This record gives sequence, C-alpha cells and structure tokens, in this order.
Amino acid sequence: MPNSRPNSSGAAAASPRQGKLPRWLVIAGSVVIFGHLFAVVVQSLSAFSGPWPYPMGANMATPPQFAFSTTELILPWYLKPLKMTHDYHFPSNRTGMPGVWFEVKLRDEAGEEIKSVRIPEEDACFWTRHRQNLLALALVPDEPIQPRQGETIAAPGQQARMTDYWDMGEGGKLRLRSVPEHLVPRDRPVLRPSDWSRVVVRSYGRYLCRKNGAASAELIRHSREAIMPAVLFMDETPADAFNEVVCSYGEIKR
Repeated sequence: MPNSRPNSSGAAAASPRQGKLPRWLVIAGSVVIFGHLFAVVVQSLSAFSGPWPYPMGANMATPPQFAFSTTELILPWYLKPLKMTHDYHFPSNRTGMPGVWFEVKLRDEAGEEIKSVRIPEEDACFWTRHRQNLLALALVPDEPIQPRQGETIAAPGQQARMTDYWDMGEGGKLRLRSVPEHLVPRDRPVLRPSDWSRVVVRSYGRYLCRKNGAASAELIRHSREAIMPAVLFMDETPADAFNEVVCSYGEIKR
C-alpha cells in the first residue's frame, strides 16, 4: 500500500495523515461554531435584569450597551430565522414577581355557584402546579393608566372611547369599571389589567365552563407584592408589606 509502512511486527500501519480534515475546513467550522455561540450568549446578556433596589424603589436594570446593540443587529438576520429569540430569562426565575393565585367561581343559568376551582391546585403534583403557577403569573403585573389632560368630545352619533380600570368595590375587593377615557381619576395612581391577562382570563374561564357544564365563571385574583431586600435594613417592617390584593375580573360567559 502506498500510504502505509510496516511496523515492528511486520504488519502494515496506517499513515498518520489518514482521516485528518483539511486545515481550511477545521478553521471554517470553528468560526461558524464560535459565531453561533457568541450570538446565543450575547442574546442572553441583552436581557433586562432585576428588579434591583434603587433609591426610588425597585426597578429593572438595563443590559450592557454592547450586548443590546449587537443583539439588535443579529436578531432579525440570524436568531429569528433559527427561532432562537428567547433570552433564557424565564418568569419563574424573577424573584421580584408578585405572589399570585386565583380562584374561579362557576355558576349555573340561575346564578347559583356550583363549583369553585383554585389555581394552583393544592393537591396537584409538582409539574402540574408549576404550569398552573405560570398561568397565574400571566395575570400580573397590572398596567398604569395615564389620564388624559383635557376633555374628549365624541363624534356626532358615536360613543366616547371607553377604558377599564380597577376600582374599589365592596369588602375591599377591586373590580373592573368601564368609563370614558376623560373620566379616569386623576387624583391617584390608576391601574388596569394588561391585554394579555384579559385574554388568559377569558380563555381559561370559558374552558372551565365547558369542562364543568357551567353557564358563567368569575375569576378572582389574589396577589401580594414581593418583599424587597431593603426591608432587611429597616427598623420596622412596613405595615402594608403583607397585604393581599383581591381583584375580580367580572362575569365570563360560556
């Protein structure tokens, strides 16, 4: 054989060069692998972190500028076609998220309650509770409403633009109230549920109605803000640190 030579025992030995890749191919492959890993790592570094304690309260920290700028460049041209746009920061890893659970009261045609469902379920297995907890986290946080500075006049024959916000109801429970935009209170901070949380509430409420044969459902959210690390340096714990906020999304028809 032209590319083999006998060893000490007289048998032919393989050439040291046999099976080796060309040097240019090794270099090109290494560059591609490095570029891919660089894009994935920079995408992770470009995510906002926190919340961190600031003098004016807890807030999210902005990512490094080089990571943010690089991600803006490579995201649409490389990561998006590969469907790798996630920054690997999951909602369950955000320690500053409020603690939240909700209950759904199912009623029949006469308005009588037939069943109450609590999410996450207390007797569910770990994996089911984890997914149910992610479902509950989709209901927070709420969004602030910026009230209009002037009056809005509707066009002839048309109704003024309406908006929903959380308003205090009976027993300290917050309920959704729909008013024209110019009538939103301006003497206090006003919040409303996010559009995504409204979609989740309607979808899950209708699902439970179909599953249990109910005519309507009322989803009630129970939430409590996270305790910030700054409390450890205070002489006394704030009085409202452990207060629970109860919000009702109203009736959901099947």
